Amino acid sequence: MSGRSNILPRVAGGLLGATCATGVAAQFLRHRKVLRGMRDEELFETSAGNLLAYRFTGTDRQTAPLDPVVVFETGLLSTSEHWVWLRRALARDHPVLSYNRAGYGRSEYRRTDPFTLGAAVADLTDLVRGVAGERPVVLVGHSLGGYLIVRALESLRDITVGAVLIDPSHPAELHRSQSQAEGARTLTFALSLMPQSIRLGLGALLPPPEWLAWLPADTRALALAQYRDRKLWQAGRREWRAAYAEFLNHDGILPKIGVPLRLVAATRTHHKDRAQAELHAELVASAPSGDQHCIDDAEHDELLLNQRPASEISALIGAFVTQLRTTDEGR
Repeated sequence: MSGRSNILPRVAGGLLGATCATGVAAQFLRHRKVLRGMRDEELFETSAGNLLAYRFTGTDRQTAPLDPVVVFETGLLSTSEHWVWLRRALARDHPVLSYNRAGYGRSEYRRTDPFTLGAAVADLTDLVRGVAGERPVVLVGHSLGGYLIVRALESLRDITVGAVLIDPSHPAELHRSQSQAEGARTLTFALSLMPQSIRLGLGALLPPPEWLAWLPADTRALALAQYRDRKLWQAGRREWRAAYAEFLNHDGILPKIGVPLRLVAATRTHHKDRAQAELHAELVASAPSGDQHCIDDAEHDELLLNQRPASEISALIGAFVTQLRTTDEGR
């Protein structure tokens, strides 16, 4: 249209440039916070060269040699801060190991070959053996982390005495659950955009997630910085591509579960998707002994992040660990 003003486009362009410049500066400060962490983590280098930041409560307390180490494995796009309620509750009575997978938080992803879920399992195996040594362990995984610990049971079979799956992923879920298949397509699209958007300095525009208010006040600043940092989204995209490919090509055979199993699910997960309930039941049935517990009035992520369901789950895990130890001592 003739006679239109170019002032508005120039002003808008200037504002966008200022926003990006400010965003990049804020991104740098946010990234530094992520790399500092809570200053209570140690670092472990895996055989693949990745550097894992971890916390182990068993080094500063007198725990019995046979007391199993509770090992936490996070879900996709999650950090060890997501375990804070369970970690603090269980550490009162048990040694606990939590960590960030390579690429999350202070942990560094250094590999150059194509990423696979098997590589994440190998890192977990190295860390557990390097930190827990020959002590018995109970592996606890949430969401994708649940599937990863099922994969890790084979490589850690000599020291693993039990496993706890919290609303776990199942390798057949994309084939048997319509809602999971639809969610996978949405996630794939979102992860194709997020890392580059944050690299451009737009991370600060991400509104704080609802779950942030559920966490203890002393962890919220770091959790928000991680959520808005490019590392989390880069690691999530890398892991999701590998998980998506593996699940699409699932042959119908579950990894062997050779230890007692406890599965904890959100009631809402099962009510929304009966296929998920069936898949969870299959996981329990595949173990030599197992049981299932449902947490009422909780969503998938809320199981860990909200203190009320997390307290229920920590009690279930604590009772399970005690039961395993009692059974072992009675042999």
